[in-house]
Amino acid sequence: MIKEYIRSIFKRYFNRCFFPNTQFTPRYLLLAVWVFAFFFPPQSVIAQRDTIALNANWQFTTDKQSEGLKAAWYAGALKNARKVSIPHTWNIEDSNQTHYGWAWYQRSLDIPINYKNKQVVLEFGAVNHTAFIYLNGIKVGEHIGDGFNKFKIDISRQLKAGEKNLLTVAVNNDYGKNKVPFGSSFDWPNDGGLIRKVNMMVTHPVAPQQIWVTPSLQKDSSATVKIRLPFNKAILDKKYAGIKNSIKLNIQIAPELDQYKRITNQPHLTLHELARKQMTTALLTPEWEGEIAYATVQIPKVNPWHFDFPHLYFVGVFVTTEKEMIDIIGTTVGFKNLEFINGQTHLNGERVKLMGVEWTAGSNPNYGFAETDSVILANCQMMKDVNAIFTRQHFQQDELFYEYCDRNGILVQQEVPLWGPETPASEVVQQIAMKQLDDMTTNLYNHVSIFSWGAGNELRARDADMKPFISALMKRSRELDPSRHTAYVSNTLNHGYITNPNFIPDAAAEGDYLMMNEYGGSWWSIPTGKINLYLDSVHMSYPTKPFFISEFGLCEPNFKGGDERRVEDLIYHMAIYESKPYVEGAIYFDLTDYRTHYPGTTDIGKFRRRIHGVYDMYGNPKPSMKVLREQSTPIEIQHVAGAEKGKLNITLYGSMGLPQHTVSGYQLYISSATDNYLATKAHPLPTLKPGQRHGVKVDALKGPYYITIVRPLGTIATQKGFVE
Repeated sequence: MIKEYIRSIFKRYFNRCFFPNTQFTPRYLLLAVWVFAFFFPPQSVIAQRDTIALNANWQFTTDKQSEGLKAAWYAGALKNARKVSIPHTWNIEDSNQTHYGWAWYQRSLDIPINYKNKQVVLEFGAVNHTAFIYLNGIKVGEHIGDGFNKFKIDISRQLKAGEKNLLTVAVNNDYGKNKVPFGSSFDWPNDGGLIRKVNMMVTHPVAPQQIWVTPSLQKDSSATVKIRLPFNKAILDKKYAGIKNSIKLNIQIAPELDQYKRITNQPHLTLHELARKQMTTALLTPEWEGEIAYATVQIPKVNPWHFDFPHLYFVGVFVTTEKEMIDIIGTTVGFKNLEFINGQTHLNGERVKLMGVEWTAGSNPNYGFAETDSVILANCQMMKDVNAIFTRQHFQQDELFYEYCDRNGILVQQEVPLWGPETPASEVVQQIAMKQLDDMTTNLYNHVSIFSWGAGNELRARDADMKPFISALMKRSRELDPSRHTAYVSNTLNHGYITNPNFIPDAAAEGDYLMMNEYGGSWWSIPTGKINLYLDSVHMSYPTKPFFISEFGLCEPNFKGGDERRVEDLIYHMAIYESKPYVEGAIYFDLTDYRTHYPGTTDIGKFRRRIHGVYDMYGNPKPSMKVLREQSTPIEIQHVAGAEKGKLNITLYGSMGLPQHTVSGYQLYISSATDNYLATKAHPLPTLKPGQRHGVKVDALKGPYYITIVRPLGTIATQKGFVE
């Protein structure tokens, strides 16, 4: 009832606004349109842009003899198939754990007659790693050697409106050479299948394919939003010339409601109240470059995105002519400036240092790469529970992962999944990697959490064939997205220094900052006491480059000692990094023990793993989890002492190590147990800059007690136990 009521209101206001010979009040029209956009996100508005989930009722069968293509399995119903839901991977099934080859998926599409003359596009969240797509027995597209990027297939011309259509997808996850990562050169699972959701999008025949927004934050907190809308190329056809020449963009920009309520602690704030105070609107005629439309909007004042206050804004665009609504499309963005100045990191003008952890997707053997939303979010929350504000990803993730990082203040370096010295710099690999980079930046462009694009991990970065390849990837990323940084993750920065007369710089030096995997005392067979000398030598060789540790940690079973050694290794390495003023940040590897096909473990099948995390594969914390949390806190409980009778004095400091940033909006609790602090009195803390001291006087508790400091979004920054 509510939706139908809003639909009717919207249609009335829309008619008054965009059709001639009517009167209207622009301010309230825009408000009504904006409210409507929030009730009906761009996925489904008045049948202008419909998104239909295609995750149920699939038929599936393996093709262990690789006969399906030759036998034309796509021409009719699959034989000996069974029903599955998407996301799905066969490599967690008992009978298919070690099947690396072909498998087939199929389902029917009941297409209504009104889809005729519409733009109909299939969107695959990811298919690992190669897919051939057929509709009614005819091949309509393919996606080769890319298991993690989202991709789209336009089926508008092949679709039979008013009939049942047969959709078939052949999938291959062999260890082939026509893919990235190359062959078996990667250290994560090789789960094949439709590993992420599948959707069908139905729009006007010339509607935009997507929306790209480039937000720019100024020092006075004003902002600029530049919008790019790549329309269907059909808009260049003569029959649509009238549409293109008359298109208007009705643009509304305002804080994203749920996030704003969460950050400002205003749970009862209404959309109307927020829009009335903080909405920017514009009705513009776009500029055109071929089929791409451009528009720019100025915003007088925005709240910047920060680790503890990750403000987000919704950008909604109503694409109209005087005669019809073409499309309603939108996205969520944030405003931030992350800069490197004299080798130091600055976020929105503030000097910061970063600390975080990486999560390897697919680690739970119950799900593999076919992770549900709840599994993805649970792992993201585990990242935040160890105070992560910084991460990297070896391969592209589900969209939900980046949405979480957007909403929870985690900076991301997103990488093309080139991994390992076995990877050749062949023409085929370079072509696939370049296309993956293009698709990755296209798909993920609007996520404020992503600050950098990565050109791969642990390649042969000083070799004559590989170094130009890495350089070309970084050059291309700058061309695709000048608003972000780029880097390469190296394990060869310690293979030669500037003091050597034959010194050849590492490919990592061509990035905007250095990312170095550091495994002193384990993979690096050196005494741990020499780690600091290696770091000094790297910094001396590249003194102007911001220097980050992109991986460190303990890998079992290759290196024995269990979680006790993991804790010792973590504390020791963090002490070294924090003693080096030039180390700008670090990423612990890994969040969980993770599944892999790689050698070095006695586990078999889907349980093959590296024991590398502060949680196990199922998300159960180890003792090292709390150690990582405490090492990664931006606020320190330094001293607790008795005051007058019944009181305690608690001395706090803003962290001067890793991480390092201003803390604001934090609250302190004192409780009798670790899990009941929210039932006690909250003590708001003042804003603290790194190194700044603050004293808090609280009521003492008899016996054991715990001091807990909570971040503005509700996660624990630090928790320590004491005895009175």
